[in-house]
Amino acid sequence: MIRDLLENASIIEIVATFVALALIAATILCLVYIIVGGITFILSAGNEEKIKKAVHTIRFAIIGLFVSFIAFFIVKFMAVLLDIPFDLSFSLIIDLVGDIFSALE
Repeated sequence: MIRDLLENASIIEIVATFVALALIAATILCLVYIIVGGITFILSAGNEEKIKKAVHTIRFAIIGLFVSFIAFFIVKFMAVLLDIPFDLSFSLIIDLVGDIFSALE
C-alpha cells in the first residue's frame, strides 16, 4: 500500500498517510514508555526517587498520547474547515497497521 501510495498518489494523500503513520508511531512509543515506566516502578524497591521518575514517565507518556490524538483531530478539523480533500480516517490507520504487520511477517 505504501509503495503504491508513493507512486500513484497526490501530495494530499501522501501527507494524510504520513500523519496517520506519525499517529501510529506516537501510539507505539506511548505504549513502550508506559511499559518502561511500569517496570521502573516495579523495580524501584521503595526508592522514592525511582518511584517519582517512573510515575513521571507514565504520566508524560499518557499526556503525549493525548496531545497526539488532539493534533490528529485538529488536522482533520482544519482539513474539513478549509475544504481540503484530506482522507484522514481511522480506517486508513487500521489499514496501515495491517500493512506494517504483514510486512513484518
